[in-house]
Amino acid sequence: MSPLPRLYYVTTGLDEANAFATWSAVIAPLFEPRAAGPGKKTPTGSASGVIIGSIIIAKVAFTAQDFVRDAGRIAVTPDHLLLHLYLTGGFNGEITGQQTTIGPGKVAMIDLAYPVNTRAFASSTVSLIVPRALLDGVPLDKMKPRLDAFRNDLLAAHIRSLQERSTQLTDADVETTVADTVGFLKRLLTAAPEARLEQQKQADETILALTEAAIRDNLASPDLSPEWLAQKLDISRATLYRVFADHGGVMKHVQERRLLAVQAALSDPLETRRLSKLAADLGFSSEAHFSRSFRTRFGVTASAYRKSQREASATVQLTSPDVVQHWWMTVSQ
Repeated sequence: MSPLPRLYYVTTGLDEANAFATWSAVIAPLFEPRAAGPGKKTPTGSASGVIIGSIIIAKVAFTAQDFVRDAGRIAVTPDHLLLHLYLTGGFNGEITGQQTTIGPGKVAMIDLAYPVNTRAFASSTVSLIVPRALLDGVPLDKMKPRLDAFRNDLLAAHIRSLQERSTQLTDADVETTVADTVGFLKRLLTAAPEARLEQQKQADETILALTEAAIRDNLASPDLSPEWLAQKLDISRATLYRVFADHGGVMKHVQERRLLAVQAALSDPLETRRLSKLAADLGFSSEAHFSRSFRTRFGVTASAYRKSQREASATVQLTSPDVVQHWWMTVSQ
């Protein structure tokens, strides 16, 4: 089993001209980045992701800038669907044929068959890119730039989960992962009668996804408990316990999520927090508790793991923009 192709476009540390050139080349199939605001600072950004067969998932961070997709770019690049989850930051402008505003926690539904003209704040995001051809049967021509709150939260949970799992996937996982993601999107984006939508809200799969999202977003909260989660999701504790019965129980899952979040952060070339700050931000009661738990779970100290990841990262060369541009131009053919 082989690991999947990685996309590594971290421009931190590059001089301004090279950072801009790399950033512009990477996002060229989507947008033209332009300087924005009174300072007119050179727009730059970084992206780190994985090509999972016919879809891409990536963490993306960028400075304040304008993003433009005009008729000329639309004519020569595929009209994929870009699902852009904003963790921080946001933008104002035109996407998917409408003026809209997107902020933290919201997914921008960007249909690349339409022009884009947005002014973005400095942002941290997760992007899922899916070829339009995979979404046959979905009325994309009627899609709006933003989903309702329920479907937005469900989509955000799916994107975050896929991004966290992506670095562990191999070529043996591609077919199932793509099929699961496409099936999920078709169910989510196809209009459903109110009764069926209500049924979907009560499904175990939905409860599990939204609970995992609530856990992920509140790892540092001292209130994080089965009681708090049940109240937040408006379900009974009995339902919550049943849904997590095959996952070792609710609080065991919380502990596992904390440890996996730390591991992911220590593997992230854009993560700069000290270990003590990272442990506190992710809900560990003390640095000693964090250290013991991490070593027990992963068989190595957190500091040693970070050191190994940084050394490995230092040997990684920036991925050629040709790799992602080739994907854009061939995957949907």
